[in-house]
Amino acid sequence: MEWAVTRMVTKQATYTLEDRVYLQIREMILTGQLVSGQKLVQEDLATQLGVSRTPLRSAIAKLSHENFVHMTSRSEAYVAEFGPDQIADLFEVRAVLEGLICRLLAPTIERKHTIYLRSLMMSVADEVDSEDTANYREADVEFHTYLADLVSERGFSQLLETVHSIMRMSLSQGILRSPGETHAEHLSIIDALEARDPDRAERVMINHIRKTIVLLREGRGDDPEG
Repeated sequence: MEWAVTRMVTKQATYTLEDRVYLQIREMILTGQLVSGQKLVQEDLATQLGVSRTPLRSAIAKLSHENFVHMTSRSEAYVAEFGPDQIADLFEVRAVLEGLICRLLAPTIERKHTIYLRSLMMSVADEVDSEDTANYREADVEFHTYLADLVSERGFSQLLETVHSIMRMSLSQGILRSPGETHAEHLSIIDALEARDPDRAERVMINHIRKTIVLLREGRGDDPEG
């Protein structure tokens, strides 16, 4: 979607070769091109991406540090496996951090930001009852990432980057909640921010994420959304 592409292009303008290789491999993992448990053959990846093994090794090391890749004692790299319990643990962190982000933003958030968030969610309202939720999923990630970016000067955006990446992976696997449930919750978060109510903003964000955690813990999160 145009809003997501514009933000991505802006960020990519300052990326180094190592950054681009890292992002390419991470995207391949998140979209399922590289599946959980698959061995990463450096020679094949280097050829596929058109790079030498030096930036590739750096990218794999970073992915290992972020738990996207598992390294064996023989220095072999495999795509990490993320089950519902592991994702639920990450969502527990999300709930606390994003709740705090909403608390911090509520007193001073500018009208232009809430207008953007509302227009973002209304642009995908027609997908609430649709089987095609691709744009809604992108809007969901953009919604949460945008809020984190608003407090990026306080260090939250980078802290949440890995968690949001795991959210994208889980969405691609179709294990979370439906747009029919979460669309109204996103609008409630915006309402709380517009009301400049930090307690309410924090509470509705935490409740939004923890509803998904319950499904993950119970093994019933089988609809696409978060």
